[in-house]
Amino acid sequence: MRISGEKTILEQLHKNVNKTRNMKMLFIALLMGSLASHAQYDIGLEPKKISHWKMDRNKVITGSLVFIAGASKGFNETLMFHWDAFHQKFPHANPNWYNPESSWKNKYKDGDPDKGAKFPLSTTMLVATTDQYHFNNFINKTAWVSTIMIKMSEPRKSFKHYFLDMLYYTACHQMGFALTYYSFTKIPRPH
Repeated sequence: MRISGEKTILEQLHKNVNKTRNMKMLFIALLMGSLASHAQYDIGLEPKKISHWKMDRNKVITGSLVFIAGASKGFNETLMFHWDAFHQKFPHANPNWYNPESSWKNKYKDGDPDKGAKFPLSTTMLVATTDQYHFNNFINKTAWVSTIMIKMSEPRKSFKHYFLDMLYYTACHQMGFALTYYSFTKIPRPH
């Protein structure tokens, strides 16, 4: 009997250990399940807000800046490749400022690159003050950087918005470019 009694005690201890382990596993499973269900509480309950692309104050400002960037690019192309047409339309425009073939020398002392800079930083940071070509480049870069900074301050949007923005800004840039370039390509050149 004693042996059988010992078996009974061991069996009961073994059963109690299994029950304790099972209770711990059940407790952990319930705890994990409640945490997981709590974490998913808000998912899918709120309807998604569908925002549409619309013209707002930022797009007007940035579109205007991109238009100016396009206009300055078109003006440079006109000066570089249609100087005669530009000079024909604006005969009093100073070639020492507007004609890139000669105005690039304005940044040098007496127009001679061998003599060095005309004034401090005239060949680097202040080159925009020496001729129209470099001034147009300055306007172009300033407009683009300003546009990018404004756009970076906006909240993130869907890919569709960025695609539509790209189309809008391309149109703004091309309108600015067309205004200052194509009008000079149609003027007959003197022979």
